[in-house]
Amino acid sequence: MEISGAATDLRLGKVSVFVLSMLLQHAAIGQDITSIPDIRALTEERARAGLSTRFDAIVTFYHQEWGVLFTHDRQDGICVGIPLDGRPTKPFQPGTKLNIEGTIGPGEFLPVVLPSSIKTIGNSTENLYVPVSGEDLFTPSLDARPVEVEAIVKGTSFAEKSLVLDLQVEGWEIRAILPHHETQNELPWQILERRVRIKGVVGTHFNDQRQMSGRLLFVPSLSFLEVIAEPDQATEAPVVPVDTVLRVHSPPRQRVKIQGVTTHVEPGTGLYLRGDGGSIFVQTAQPHTIRRGDDVEAEGYPAVTLFRPSLSAIQVRQLDSHTEVKPLPLDVKAVRNSSEQCELVQLATELVQTNAGRESHSLLCRSGNQIFEATLTNDYTLPTDLAPGATLRLTGICKLSSTRPLVIPRNATGFTIQLRDVDDLIITARQPWWNEQRALWVLAAIGGLAAIVSAWAITLQIMVRRQSSLIQRQTEQRATMEERQRIARDLHDSLEQELVGVAMLLDNTASRMSPEGSEAAEPLHLARRLLRRARDESRSTIRELRSVTLEQRGLPAAMEETLRSLAAVREIDFRFQLQGSQPYRMPGTVETHILRIAQEAVANAANHGTPRHIEVRLTYSSKNLMLEIEDDGVGFDPTSTIAATGHFGLSGMKERADKLGATFTITSRAGQTLVKLVVPTPHAAP
Repeated sequence: MEISGAATDLRLGKVSVFVLSMLLQHAAIGQDITSIPDIRALTEERARAGLSTRFDAIVTFYHQEWGVLFTHDRQDGICVGIPLDGRPTKPFQPGTKLNIEGTIGPGEFLPVVLPSSIKTIGNSTENLYVPVSGEDLFTPSLDARPVEVEAIVKGTSFAEKSLVLDLQVEGWEIRAILPHHETQNELPWQILERRVRIKGVVGTHFNDQRQMSGRLLFVPSLSFLEVIAEPDQATEAPVVPVDTVLRVHSPPRQRVKIQGVTTHVEPGTGLYLRGDGGSIFVQTAQPHTIRRGDDVEAEGYPAVTLFRPSLSAIQVRQLDSHTEVKPLPLDVKAVRNSSEQCELVQLATELVQTNAGRESHSLLCRSGNQIFEATLTNDYTLPTDLAPGATLRLTGICKLSSTRPLVIPRNATGFTIQLRDVDDLIITARQPWWNEQRALWVLAAIGGLAAIVSAWAITLQIMVRRQSSLIQRQTEQRATMEERQRIARDLHDSLEQELVGVAMLLDNTASRMSPEGSEAAEPLHLARRLLRRARDESRSTIRELRSVTLEQRGLPAAMEETLRSLAAVREIDFRFQLQGSQPYRMPGTVETHILRIAQEAVANAANHGTPRHIEVRLTYSSKNLMLEIEDDGVGFDPTSTIAATGHFGLSGMKERADKLGATFTITSRAGQTLVKLVVPTPHAAP
C-alpha cells in the first residue's frame, strides 16, 4: 500500500551543488528549521539537502508495525518516518506532545522528517481535526493533515496488520487504515452500512513522479468513529437467492441473508458461497472457523461490484457441514456470463510461463486462443516439476474482467482463476521433450553454427588472400635479392677486379717515373685519386646490393649490426633502441636509404666528432618511422658544412632523404649532435 511520506525505506537523492551550498550556509549560521509549515514549503531540491530540524508537535496517528508517525504543531502536519530500531516499545498515543529532532528528507510526495531524537514532553486534548467535504478531501495539499468527514462504512477486512474500512464519502470511494494492534471497542463488522463521523490523517497514494493517484485516511482506532445514523432495518432480514440481490425493485441498503455452501475462504477478507442462483463473495473481517464445504448463512448489505453484487456481512454463522464441493466446468470458447463470476470452476489448459509476485504466484495459461492468468498465494510452493508447455487441470474461483466502458456479461474481455491451494493445480501431461521452444533452440543453434561457418569461410578467404600476398611479396623479394646478389658478384668479378688492375698499373708507373717527370706526376696523382674514389663507390654499391641482413632480418637488425661494427672500430660506446609500435617492413629501396643515412651519420660522428657515446633510436608508429642518431662529440656547423664543397657524406644523406620525401634535420653544438630523419609510412607493408 502506498502512503504519503510513510514508506519505511526513505531514500535521499543526490545533492546538487546549489543545495549543498545552501546546506553549508545553513550549517554555518547554526539554525534549525523549527516549524512544520517551513518544512512543507521546501522544494524537492532543498529537501534533499539534509537540513536539520527541531520542533514540538502533537501525535495525530501512529502505526507501530509500519513506523509511520503523523504529527501536528498547531499550524500544519508532517510525517515522521521512524526506523525499525528506533520504534518505542509502547506505541505513541494520539494527543501525546513530542519534541522531535532530526533531518529533513525529500519523501515521495511531501518532505518527511527522519528523527534522531524523539522525547515525550506532555499531552494535549486539542481538537486538531478540521471538517472537510468529500470533494475537498481529494485536494493534494491536504496530505498529512488531520480531518473529519462523514461516511458510510461499506466493508471491512484485515490486511498487512491493519483493519481496512471501505468508506463512501458523499459518493467518493476511500479506504481507512487502522492499526490492528489496537483493542477494538466495537466489532468492525457491526458498523457496516452505518453513517459515521470519522477522524483521521489524510494519506496519499502516489506515483514515482510525486503525483497523487489516490487518497486514504489513517485512523488511530475505532474510537475515532462516531455512529451518527443507523441503517434502516426490518425486524428480520429475509433469506434471498443470490441471483435476486440488487434487482431493479430492490430497496436501497436492504439487509438480507444468503445461504449457501462455502467454496473458498480468504482469512481476514471474506469467503465465497455457492447458493441458490449462483455464487457470491461475502466480505467480512469476522473471525470464524468456517471451512471449505460448510453450509453457512451470511447476513449483511449488498454492495455493487463488477458483474455480480457482493455482500458486506455483519454476521456469518455455520449451519452444517457439507460434502466436497464439485467445481463446474468452464468453457473458455463460450461467451462469458454472469453466473461464472465468483464460481468454483475447472478447466484444462497449457502453461505458458510462471512469474513470482510479492503476494502470489502468477501462472500465464493458454486454452485454445484464450490467454488468461491463474494466481496462487505465496503461502504455497509451486511443484518443482512445473514447466512451460505442461498440460494442467486447474480448479479455482473465476473472476471476470472487462476493459469496455459498458460492463455487461457479453462485454467481459477476460478472466482470472484464483487457485485455493496447490492441490487445485494438477499436472496432467508433462511438456514433451521435442517442443516448440526446443525446436527454436535447435534452429537458433543451427543458425548460429551457419553464421560461425560463414564467418570462418570469410576469415579463411581473407587469410588465404593475405598469405598469397605475403608469398608473392616474399617471392618477389627473394628474386630481387638473388638478382642483386648476381649483379654484385658480376661487379666484383669484373669491374672491381679491373679497377684493381688499373690501380696496380698506375702505382707501378708512378714508382718508375724519374723525378724529372714532374710534369706528368700531377695528372698521374689525380688519376690515382679518381681511381680510388671509383673503387670506393663500387664497393659501396656492391655493399648495398649485398645487404643480406637487411633483406632477411629487417631494418632494425641490419641497422644495429652494421652501426655497432662502425662504432666498435673507434672503441665508441654504442646503444641502439627500438621504440614505438611493432616494426613493419617497408619497400626495399626505402629501407636501404634509411640504413645508408644511418651508416653515414655514425661514420661521420666516429671519424670527425671524436665522441665517447653514440645512441641510435628507431621509432615505429602508424604515421611515420623516425630515426634519431645522437652523439656527444665536438659538434660542427651543419649549415656551413653541408654548403661546403667536397662534403659528399652530408649532402648524400640530404639527397637520400629528399628521395624518401622525408624530413631531415641536423642540430649540433659542442657536446651534442642530433641527426633526425622522419619518414612517412603510407607505403608500410601490412
